[in-house]
Amino acid sequence: MLAVFAASTLAFSGPARPVAPRSAVRMEMMPAVPFLEKASKLGKGMLGDVGFDPLYLSESMDLKWLREAELKHGRVSMLGVVGLVVPEFVRLGGPYYDSPNPIEAFAKVPVEAWAQILLAIGIFELFSNGGKMTMSDMFSDPARVPGKVGFDPLRMGGSTDLELKELKNGRLAMLAFGGMLHQVFITGHPVLQGFN
Repeated sequence: MLAVFAASTLAFSGPARPVAPRSAVRMEMMPAVPFLEKASKLGKGMLGDVGFDPLYLSESMDLKWLREAELKHGRVSMLGVVGLVVPEFVRLGGPYYDSPNPIEAFAKVPVEAWAQILLAIGIFELFSNGGKMTMSDMFSDPARVPGKVGFDPLRMGGSTDLELKELKNGRLAMLAFGGMLHQVFITGHPVLQGFN
C-alpha cells in the first residue's frame, strides 16, 4: 500500500528539480528581528534604516512613500502625546473642553468640527504634495525628499543628526501614543491619573 502511495505521489509531482544543499543557501537575516529573512529593499542607505520590516511592506510599496507616511505619523503622534498630557494641567473654558479624559473629549466634539478638521487636513495634504497623492505619482519627481513639506520655521531641516532624531522620536511617539490611549481605555482615567 505504501509503495502505491509513493508511486502516485511521484507521478503527480512532476520531474525532479535540483535542490541546492542547505549549506550553499545563505539568507541574510533582519538585524532587528534575527529569525526573519531580510527584505531585499532594506539597507540601501536610507536614513534610520535598522532592517525592521517584519510584514515585508517594502517589497510591494515604494520606500519613499513609506518613509513619508512614517514621518507624518510620527509627527502627528508627537503632537498627540502632548495632547494627551497637557489637558490634565491646562483646560480651556466651554463644554467641549472640560474633560481631561481624551475619550470623553473626543465624544464631545460635534460632527461639524470633525468635518472641518478632516477638510483642513485634506487641503494641507493636497497642496503640500502638489496634488500628487498616490504611491505611484507622489515621488515621480526624483528631487522630492520624503517628509519635506516646505514648513521648517526653526530651520532644523538639512541636518542629518536632527532628521534622525525626529525619525526616532516619531517612532517612539507612535508607540507611546498607542500605549497611552490603551491605558485610558483600560483604566477609564486620564493618562497621568491612570497611574494612581
